[in-house]
Amino acid sequence: MRAFRIVVAAHGDLATGLVSAAQLICGQIDDLAAVSLEPTDSPESFGTRLAAAAPDPDAPVLLLTDLVGGTPHNVALALARRRPSAVLISGVNLAVLMEAAMTDEALGPALVDRLVEAGRSALADGASLVASRSS
Repeated sequence: MRAFRIVVAAHGDLATGLVSAAQLICGQIDDLAAVSLEPTDSPESFGTRLAAAAPDPDAPVLLLTDLVGGTPHNVALALARRRPSAVLISGVNLAVLMEAAMTDEALGPALVDRLVEAGRSALADGASLVASRSS
């Protein structure tokens, strides 16, 4: 069983969409939250909701954000700097979220490396795949 919380933070409905899609494929995922940045949010209001999604400051939490340099990333980075047990990965995709949700590995550098690689390997040029299959 996974020993850390996962919080997906992203612009608009992306965070809830990723969580919904992951649960459609994997079934109910415990200890998982989505925090959406709304047009009416300030960085402070978003930060308050993000911190509330990971209420125990001593418990390990994986923060997954959509876009490096965007508000969800910047606010999550500030949170991670205040919490030694928090890890941040930006550029989340469904493959990363599913891999994180299904792991029983401890939240540390080895898992972070594996999750980043899972995200990279999930990207493909569809046209090239089709072309290689028809040759």
